[in-house]
Amino acid sequence: MAGVISEPEFTERELDPATDRFLIVATDGLWEFMDNKVCVEMALETSGPSDCVDTLVKEANVRWMREEQVIDDTTVIVANLFDYANASN
Repeated sequence: MAGVISEPEFTERELDPATDRFLIVATDGLWEFMDNKVCVEMALETSGPSDCVDTLVKEANVRWMREEQVIDDTTVIVANLFDYANASN
């Protein structure tokens, strides 16, 4: 059974231009079957935020169908930080 929780899960931290390249904000539709490491590795291979969103949503959908035979609503926002340009650019 699916449901909506009223208490969001969040983390707060200082951003570091030396190490922080981009930000991925997403609903549980992404995080249910994908962890931070996988998402970062995939993001580094994309040409930019828009391509990254498409790649992450497509992969999440594949994993949902493999595990549950349904696809959850998945919202993903990707933003480059500190003038970071993906390696493919």
